[in-house]
Amino acid sequence: MAAANARAQHAGRAIGLFDLKPERRPHLLCVHVPRSICLDVVSAAGVAEVGLPAGYPFGVGRERCQRIGRRAYRNGSYRGIACRSAAECRPAAWVGEELVWFDTSPILVENGTRLDFASWYPDPVP
Repeated sequence: MAAANARAQHAGRAIGLFDLKPERRPHLLCVHVPRSICLDVVSAAGVAEVGLPAGYPFGVGRERCQRIGRRAYRNGSYRGIACRSAAECRPAAWVGEELVWFDTSPILVENGTRLDFASWYPDPVP
């Protein structure tokens, strides 16, 4: 998921991911996420419950997702949102899942090695 997000952030930009100096490319940071209740926007049932189409995230705009996020945040019973990632999604598939962690939740603690880009990126680095 990290690789898809890195590519998506640089898609269509004048300066691509591999145009960045090696030390400026994204690092991967490992954190401990405590067991928590998060809004489910991954499973088919969870997607339907929040009123999104079955093909979500494909074709679903950011504003619509942000409205759902604001409601979950105001609800107060969720620590965050587990959702399908829009990075590199297609009409019938998505690459992976992401976690939105609310700022009202416990602080996440870095608990692993911080990896430089060449160490974690799955494809050959030019």
